[in-house]
Amino acid sequence: MRFNWLKIKLILLLVLISGLFYSTISVNNLRDIKSTEIYMNSYETLFISEDSIQSLISQLMFNKNINKSNIHNSYLESELNNNELINRSDIFIDVNGNMIVNIKQRKPIARFLDNKSYLDVNGLIMPKSKDFSPVVPVIVGYNQSPLQLNSIYKLSHFIYEDEFLRKNITKIIVDSSGKFNIKLRKHKFKISLGKLDKLELKVNNFKAFYLKAKKDQLLNKYSTINLQFDNQVVGVKK
Repeated sequence: MRFNWLKIKLILLLVLISGLFYSTISVNNLRDIKSTEIYMNSYETLFISEDSIQSLISQLMFNKNINKSNIHNSYLESELNNNELINRSDIFIDVNGNMIVNIKQRKPIARFLDNKSYLDVNGLIMPKSKDFSPVVPVIVGYNQSPLQLNSIYKLSHFIYEDEFLRKNITKIIVDSSGKFNIKLRKHKFKISLGKLDKLELKVNNFKAFYLKAKKDQLLNKYSTINLQFDNQVVGVKK
């Protein structure tokens, strides 16, 4: 029987490489953690500080007596993800024994009137941060209804995605019938949206009205801008 020495050599080479790879991983898993490096996502503000995350990690490692790489990454990630200001965490250990912690924080887009909680960019309620208070629209009239919360999120997210609205809207008001009003930062009139059907059309109509009224210096003469009528804007003067 003739042996295929080339195939045998390739198999031996693969076995050797696999052994070296496994050995490297094993050594890395047993290497003491030398330092912790925390990287936050690119939001312009930090709703949870790096110091708070470092303190939390240190406490978790102390409680579980964690001092070796890669062994408890899933546990640490799970515990960090339980923090109500963190959206997701990813942890890995580099070859030098440094723990790399990537944090994606939650992003608030509106604040409830009680000043204790926010609505985040995914439509979930999040707590107030002790490190930073974002400037976002205030929600007035929330009745704790999940259905109403869905509508509030629809409008809040629409405002967040629109640069003009994001810069100018300060208040989202829901009345007892489920209709919406919003208020601008520099003007006293209210904008009556009604139900949230045809929302984009209503907002575009308002923007056209706003620019024309601003040019004619008429904005401060109105008490209400009503957008509930089909394809028209009704301005109610003081």
